[in-house]
Amino acid sequence: MKSIYAVMKKEIKEAFRDRRTLIMSVLLPAVLVPAIVLGIFYFEGRTVEKQNVEGFTVAFQGSQQLRSFLSQANLKVMEVPDVEKAVLEKQADVGIIEQQTPSQSKVIVVTSYASGTSGDSAVSYLNGILPLYREQCIRQYLSQKGINDDVFSLVVVQSKQVGEPMAFAKFFLAYLVSLVMLTSGFVGNVYLGTDIGAGEKERGTLESLLTTPVSRFSIAMGKWLALSALNCMGTLISLLSFTFSYSYAMTHFDMGLGFTPGGSALAIWGAGIWAMIIGAVLLSLTGGALQFIISMYSRNMREAQLYLGQMGMVILPFIFILMPAFTNASAMPTWVFFVPIVNASAVTYNVIIGNVVWPLVGIALLIDVAVAVLLSFVISKFMNRESVILRI
Repeated sequence: MKSIYAVMKKEIKEAFRDRRTLIMSVLLPAVLVPAIVLGIFYFEGRTVEKQNVEGFTVAFQGSQQLRSFLSQANLKVMEVPDVEKAVLEKQADVGIIEQQTPSQSKVIVVTSYASGTSGDSAVSYLNGILPLYREQCIRQYLSQKGINDDVFSLVVVQSKQVGEPMAFAKFFLAYLVSLVMLTSGFVGNVYLGTDIGAGEKERGTLESLLTTPVSRFSIAMGKWLALSALNCMGTLISLLSFTFSYSYAMTHFDMGLGFTPGGSALAIWGAGIWAMIIGAVLLSLTGGALQFIISMYSRNMREAQLYLGQMGMVILPFIFILMPAFTNASAMPTWVFFVPIVNASAVTYNVIIGNVVWPLVGIALLIDVAVAVLLSFVISKFMNRESVILRI
């Protein structure tokens, strides 16, 4: 164990002597991730705030009655000769065309396929208020005919949201954290992965290391654990900085999602912190083992970078596996917990949304530990093969 620790300590020291390691593993996740997350949410919040204050712009053709109704609903009504052209050229967020006949008034809402979030929000707002205009017109018609309009009180429709107010925020966070964990934890730091095996070959320092009294098994284990520890550190910094930034933004910026700014950020992710740590450790061990095997097999750093750069493609199917659960705002299916790599993200996802099934968590952890042990065995075998060590 002492020799493994000595090799691991040596690799970590050498990694931190390189400024690129510090920048890529510590500074970028700690500074860039919060800046991006908070920046996106801040500007999106400003857009929502601006829309709430200024209202939406409506390109309009229709009656004076409808125009007055829209104006009273905090909408900027702009009469134009061509509503569709105005919407396509983004002169207005949405368009309304009212076609009147002696027996009917038909209101058409015009949108563009490229309207963006402002157009979609405007349509949702109009769909919410236009039934009121319809009711207003019917009341006027009944009044003209001398018919009592009490008929509208026969059926009263109300909407009510149930469940936890921050449920959507938790589902969204769980999905994003799962993606960050897969990409950062499994793929890891490609530069470190390249240097720890192929880099030593290229510099000619691997042969010197092999001539020391330290066994090849200890060298392999030390390098693997060092690479896994560095990858885990970068992953945890990315996850924690992203989670805190996301939680702060969701509870302090008005995103138009119905959350009350000023709430507790901890209320969003709660006990998910321990799941992130365990998941990051297991994914880093698995990803670090594959990185080390690929790096040792490669002839030089360029070849290693080529192979390691494709590790991201391995997780693409897993990303598609995660998507249905998020889009349906549901827990992960049971079978996902039996799939190595993706099951660590599934555990984290379920913990964050508050749906923890302990037997499945235990099974997922045992599978990932078994995979890590198996890969450690493969690593030790690789270090004992001269055809791999001398492959230059």
